[in-house]
Amino acid sequence: MKKILVPTDFSSLSEHALDFAIQLAKPLKASIEVIHLEEVPLGDLSLHLSGEAGGSTVSHDSLYAAQLLRANKQKLNTLKEEYSTDEVAVKAFQIGGGFLKGMQHYTSENDVDLVVIGTTGEESIQEFFSGNHTEQLIEHLNVPVVSIQDQQFHPIEDIVLGLDIEDEKYTRKAFEKVKVICDALGSTLHVIDVTKSKDDEKMMGMLDKIAKIAGLTNYLVDVIEDKDSNTALLDYAEGTGAGLIIILSEAKGGLNRFIQHSFATRLTKKSTIPILTVNKAHL
Repeated sequence: MKKILVPTDFSSLSEHALDFAIQLAKPLKASIEVIHLEEVPLGDLSLHLSGEAGGSTVSHDSLYAAQLLRANKQKLNTLKEEYSTDEVAVKAFQIGGGFLKGMQHYTSENDVDLVVIGTTGEESIQEFFSGNHTEQLIEHLNVPVVSIQDQQFHPIEDIVLGLDIEDEKYTRKAFEKVKVICDALGSTLHVIDVTKSKDDEKMMGMLDKIAKIAGLTNYLVDVIEDKDSNTALLDYAEGTGAGLIIILSEAKGGLNRFIQHSFATRLTKKSTIPILTVNKAHL
């Protein structure tokens, strides 16, 4: 993973996400790109910055929009100057297209490996229909997404990977993705399957076999018998002092949101431990 993207709205939560991304980038030897998504069309922002996007007659609204864009550009430059170090290069960009469309376009065009976003874990009535920003990224991006609620960075000495052993083809791909992070951080990986099955020994044997195929070395496997996957996984992660949880997503958009929120999006709402989510559809 060589490029980490952090969307910002200049809030304290966004700055905490940037702090986390910086800490993650150091051992990964990755660069950071910070972007602010503007509610203007994709493309050259120069017309909007000049207040001429609406045509030859410059309205009060277009002048205000241009002033706002210039102010946001200055904030981005300030973030870049504050966070750039000899260890981690930070670049900052102002992108049109609105939040989701802008993020989709930017990640697909710029070889982004990972997105880090701050989240409150809350969802308004309006967001229930379309999903909050974190859910939108989990559902639609082609890259893994780390969501963060906690305002304090914790060392990532232990990582919990929650899996469904019955979905083995995704399990193997998940191991390959997390291996890079675990190796770079020197973390112990706890490979966990939450199941209703009674055959724990067989499950643990399958997890161990796949982990070895993926080339993992510093790992533990465990099976948890519990009907509540969210609570069981969080309890385990908190008990081990994990600094990161990695899960696979089956996020659903559209009308499916009325029926069932995915395991990933439910967990991001509850967990104060950072969650790295990989959408199965994009593996």
